[in-house]
Amino acid sequence: MLSEAAASKPALHFEQMGSRRLWHECMQLDQVTAEDVLRCEIPIKEMTFGIGMDDLEPLLKQLQELRTSSDPLMPLPDVRIEKLDFNRLEGEAREDLLRGMRQAHLVDAFYAGNMRELEHDEVAQGFRVYYEQVRRDWDDPEDVLWQLQMYVLGNAQPRPKVLRAALVVLAHFFGRCDIFEAPPTGWQPGIGISA
Repeated sequence: MLSEAAASKPALHFEQMGSRRLWHECMQLDQVTAEDVLRCEIPIKEMTFGIGMDDLEPLLKQLQELRTSSDPLMPLPDVRIEKLDFNRLEGEAREDLLRGMRQAHLVDAFYAGNMRELEHDEVAQGFRVYYEQVRRDWDDPEDVLWQLQMYVLGNAQPRPKVLRAALVVLAHFFGRCDIFEAPPTGWQPGIGISA
């Protein structure tokens, strides 16, 4: 049939295509054109996943319960605020970390004990490795924090209590310097060096 069509219409070029070749051609179409060709909607959605780190689920659960009983006005622990400046964390990202820092001691309490301390170090190492990967791909510090948030929670919209618990976890590992860069000794805001 292709030979007959080619002979009867010499001005047109006919080509045989298998399913793989058709697939490659379709993959080059934008979504609107592909839907026009197929005459149906293509149900494309971003994949949504829940909890990111299963081993943090017990910690997040405990933090949700303990956070409400801790003093929200307690002073911040000895975290060098310059680290926020050095890493260009501003606005809501900065406020989220500062709020989390007030209760980051609860993470230490969760991991207290011989076996748990080893687990704490392993989780911290996971954060360090993932942070390094994220820093290579994302320039904006707020995007880096967002990626770390998804590392803890997944990309599904969490309940507010779960989100606040995750921010406490991130503030804890921020304070320990497992994520984000510590400013060099003597660094001061406004001298032109940043992470």
